[in-house]
Amino acid sequence: MMNGTFLIVAMLLCVMALAFVVYPLLREPRCETGHSRRAINLKVHRDRVRELDQDLATGTLTQVQYDTALADLERELLDSGAFEPDANEAPAGEVRGPRRMAGIAAFASVALLPFMAVGIYLGVGYADEVFATQLPPGEVASMPEPPPVTEEAMQRQFEQLSQQLQGRLAQNPDDLEGWILLGRTLTFLDDLAAAERAFREAMVHGGDRDPNLLTRYADVLAERQGSLEGEPRALIERALAIDPDHAQGLWMAGSLAFEEADFEAARRHWEHLLGVLPDDSPEADIIRGNLSQVALPAAEG
Repeated sequence: MMNGTFLIVAMLLCVMALAFVVYPLLREPRCETGHSRRAINLKVHRDRVRELDQDLATGTLTQVQYDTALADLERELLDSGAFEPDANEAPAGEVRGPRRMAGIAAFASVALLPFMAVGIYLGVGYADEVFATQLPPGEVASMPEPPPVTEEAMQRQFEQLSQQLQGRLAQNPDDLEGWILLGRTLTFLDDLAAAERAFREAMVHGGDRDPNLLTRYADVLAERQGSLEGEPRALIERALAIDPDHAQGLWMAGSLAFEEADFEAARRHWEHLLGVLPDDSPEADIIRGNLSQVALPAAEG
């Protein structure tokens, strides 16, 4: 009697569970609305990169930690298919096939799953052996720590990213985010000439409104020409016009003024930057040291 009652209850539970499976299979698919998957992935990526930039500027991350995290983000973005065009809506003839397969799957689930569940139960019983691998109470499985990423491994990873990005940009040369990623990757690889070209392409495709890109591009140009004069100066000024509290822009503006012996302007930019940075960050200590150097020529003058 007890076994019969149990089987009836089990069958009812199977039917209830099947209702949650069959309903999505049989209902008409809704038209997708809102942002595309590609746009969402790109927006999330930009937000996470912006957080990394802020953490690097405030001293929360070291340069090595930043590079590792940035490589992971770029790999995730590539793997997500964000540089692949979104699939258009399937033609009507192609929709009937999946709908028919969904109906067959729903019928098969209703017809077979309850009997399979009963058969497995009768064959296995309480199945104590299945749970024999569980840990004793109070013990927690420990996950092995991943080995540290070596500089050689990171170099290979960025080289692979560069090759993938160049291949995808050859197919879609209007992709702003792709050019920015390529420029950052090439900067890490110390190929500054190619990084300059990538950032210039990004500027052409709308990146001139992004203060992060403007300062990155200015930094690459200054590294190549050995000075912040000329085009780097214009890029820095444009970045600060967009975001007056941009940490990298303030740092570079103060450095440019210091190069020109305009110590009052350097002091002004670095004091502004000191108000942006956390007081206990390593970068704040560096800025305080720079301000003390600026104060000496001003006092002598």
